[in-house]
Amino acid sequence: MSSNMSSSIYIIPNRKPLLDLPPPNPEIRPFHRSLPHYQPTPLVSLPSFAEELGISHFLLKDESSRLGLPAFKILGASWATAKAVSKRLNIPISSGDAELSLIERLGEAATTAGLTLYAATDGNHGRAVARMAGYLGIKAKIYVPLMVDQETIAKIESEGKHIEVIVWQGDYDQTVVSTKMAVTTHHDGKGLLISDMALDVEEETPKWVVDGYQTMFEEIDEQITAITEKRITHVLTPLGVGSLCSAACAHFGRSDGTGMVEIVTVEPVAAACFMSSVDAGKMVSVETGYTICTGMCCGTVSVTAWPVLKDCVSMAVAVEDTQVEQAMLDLRDLGVSAGPCGAATTAGARLLPTLGPNAVIVVLSTEGQRHYEMVDPKSKYVT
Repeated sequence: MSSNMSSSIYIIPNRKPLLDLPPPNPEIRPFHRSLPHYQPTPLVSLPSFAEELGISHFLLKDESSRLGLPAFKILGASWATAKAVSKRLNIPISSGDAELSLIERLGEAATTAGLTLYAATDGNHGRAVARMAGYLGIKAKIYVPLMVDQETIAKIESEGKHIEVIVWQGDYDQTVVSTKMAVTTHHDGKGLLISDMALDVEEETPKWVVDGYQTMFEEIDEQITAITEKRITHVLTPLGVGSLCSAACAHFGRSDGTGMVEIVTVEPVAAACFMSSVDAGKMVSVETGYTICTGMCCGTVSVTAWPVLKDCVSMAVAVEDTQVEQAMLDLRDLGVSAGPCGAATTAGARLLPTLGPNAVIVVLSTEGQRHYEMVDPKSKYVT
């Protein structure tokens, strides 16, 4: 094992600037504003955590209520769905459109064409795709791995009678492959895969998912000026397949070309695919175990995310479920609603080396409180 890597943290040397980044897409945030329930999510200052870590500011981006759902995933799923439907049906998206009418036009055309959305998920992404299917008035088939609990499945199904949830007898990586195969064998060729996990570098939809997260970081830029004049020094992002982290790298690569904002990934120990990959110096897949961070229980980094992450990320942190649960309880005491994936970044922040009194940390808390089951970490799935 590399000397850069301990049981919980890997310091990644030789960060490289991200060159030739495209400018932010000016159509994305107006699109999100056009959807029901849009409002910026809070950026919450937590002085007690700042004091604990000996830093200037500890700021939490609270995604427990985003566009009417209890997680951030709808940002990427909504934009990717709109882009995928518009490309399939040759309906242009332009800044001159009235965005609500855009959804209506896409829905009318998608219904006429008989499209069905497909997604592989361990929870929040699938529910977001199901919500978009409801907005468009079309069906969705959502595939989930065996480890996903019944409450999560029920929440996906709650999005309407147009939703079918298929439990795949395998882990997340196997479910992704099976979902893609199901789309290619859809009996009438009208299946449309909305995936945040790329198996091939040419796949466009996962890139659109990443683009959709741009809205979150634009909000942070606006919100932080009301809290401090100091610059952000560290951003901690949960990592499953790497889409959100890719968006963070792109945003701060554009806004701070000097690379002074340190991007830190946080994964469950049971599914530390990125940490294992940086230690190996190449993409590797890991066998996943059970974790309460079900939305991060991914054994392989997206092939479109890996080239960005390996050059941009400063540190990779792996957290135990017990550390995540303690962070959830501590955040709850402060009035912050955070599920396991949401609290993982706070747990990760507690493992960082000393950062100093001028550090300004932003942690991305990506989901609200939800049901979870603490089980023997040696178990692979809940039985």
